Amino acid sequence: MLRVIAVLVLLGLTVLSCAEDDPPPTIQQQAAQPTEQQAQQPRPSPAPEPQPEQPDPQPTVEQPQPQPQQESAQPQPPAPTSPQQQQQQQAPQQAEPPPTEAVPDGTRLIALFGDITEIVYALHAEHVLVGRDASSIYPPEAETLPNLGFAGALNAEAVLELQPTLIIGTAMAGPPEVLTQLEQAGVTVLILADYLDLDAPQIKIRIVGEALGLPQTAEALALDVEQRLAEVTAAAQTDQPLRVMHIYLRRGGLQLVSGGGNQAQAIIEAAGGIDAAADAGIVGWQPLTPEALVAANPDVYLVMDRGLEVVGGIDGLLEIPGMAETAAGRGRRVISMPDLYLLGFGPRLPEAIADLAQYLREIAAQPPPGQ
Repeated sequence: MLRVIAVLVLLGLTVLSCAEDDPPPTIQQQAAQPTEQQAQQPRPSPAPEPQPEQPDPQPTVEQPQPQPQQESAQPQPPAPTSPQQQQQQQAPQQAEPPPTEAVPDGTRLIALFGDITEIVYALHAEHVLVGRDASSIYPPEAETLPNLGFAGALNAEAVLELQPTLIIGTAMAGPPEVLTQLEQAGVTVLILADYLDLDAPQIKIRIVGEALGLPQTAEALALDVEQRLAEVTAAAQTDQPLRVMHIYLRRGGLQLVSGGGNQAQAIIEAAGGIDAAADAGIVGWQPLTPEALVAANPDVYLVMDRGLEVVGGIDGLLEIPGMAETAAGRGRRVISMPDLYLLGFGPRLPEAIADLAQYLREIAAQPPPGQ
């Protein structure tokens, strides 16, 4: 078992989320999610504004931001020793295309957002990629592709220089007028809706697979992810769940609480925890206040690597008003995970849930703060 430490940092590739000046999540309740069938259609009109539900909806290309380097002062968990732990930190199994399936000749694809890029690689279609956005740094070989920067601030000329025939992105892609310009130039632009539930990876895999002419390959991969999700969520359930609060932190003093209806709630509950903010009646993204912290009184803080780095590690985190006054603060119980790995909801979602569940089990085994 991994040694329990005050700050549990997920081992694995740090994924870019958003640029330093990316726009924060909108503070409001979540909007209804579009259906999968609606999202499969090429964009008929300019792309929508980023949704508040985006885990890290800042101007990067993550929907949430370029991921930071791991904090040097932050203690690291020991390297995985069990086969299960080693498997969790590896890429999910990729689906080999059936002999009868192939991406159409001449396809030149640009992927805009890290989860889309991961899916393309998992479908063994990376050979048609000609460009990516800044958040697309997993798998590592994706970094060799031309980088178009933040997906929400595309430059039409830079994109067209890569001669794409197809662009697949999330709602973060834009600006809308640039997407329209690309469509007018003959590029097919497919913008996926925001999916916030545990079936998000399967939905996105099927949409991307269909767009690339690989529906059978995509279906096999989606079913594999679905099976792994069922296994890890069943194994994570406990009779004594911890109360977990996801805190969103960025430069410039941006500090938000993720409440009910956001992706954090889905992954916290799947990992066997209780979303403390949602349980306290907080909905969507709300400002982080001492009052909200007292009302929720979480046992554990869940943050993303970039955010923890921005505030100066656990000591800086606990200097935020109210953060040290909860059970999580008194026990210095903080779990930090790479941004896109945690909330990207791509093919590695089962592994992210398994890792979070393991960290929660280790924390639950500790004596309560003050004892």
